[in-house]
Amino acid sequence: MSFWNKLFNAKTKTDNSCEKSKFLPKEKDAVEIIFAKNFTKKGGKFIYSENSSSTDQFFNDILKENNWQINDVLCIDENLANRFQLDCKKYQFDFNDFPVFLIDSEFLIGDQGTILICNHQLKDFKLKQLPTTFIVFSSLKQFASDVSDGMSKLKEKHSAKLPKNITTLNVKNIVDENNFLTYGNSAKNLYLLIQES
Repeated sequence: MSFWNKLFNAKTKTDNSCEKSKFLPKEKDAVEIIFAKNFTKKGGKFIYSENSSSTDQFFNDILKENNWQINDVLCIDENLANRFQLDCKKYQFDFNDFPVFLIDSEFLIGDQGTILICNHQLKDFKLKQLPTTFIVFSSLKQFASDVSDGMSKLKEKHSAKLPKNITTLNVKNIVDENNFLTYGNSAKNLYLLIQES
């Protein structure tokens, strides 16, 4: 069953299908579904794409929705900039010139609906310095059940040298902003583009 069908609980009937007993344990949702529910519940915008051409279309739709031009997108990752046909900003630039920041991710944390990132995405910049809106590009291979699982996978992925500046990217939420316990939290408006292939 594809991710898209799982996400929207699409069911297919067969002639030999039977009802499950109420005494059996309930099926657990896959980590992808848990992440999607938690991320969107917080206010994140989750966009699933089957291929690169639909990803390009969704990316352009995000820009249109916000009245942004391609030059409004800040990207400091050369591979990602090439993928979306952007100018890669490496040296001198003013963050105030860019309303949106395009990055990839390390892992998507299911139980929290957050995105694990590090210096590979941020370089040495702090979240507070960066634009208030992020577009995050990811794949279906980047899910982790929780932060501990994400950190284990991060250590395995970068076994030669553990990254610095490891943090989770949270969805900006007005209710949370009014809570003094979240003071100093650098949450962002998040669009998440997940591409299947």
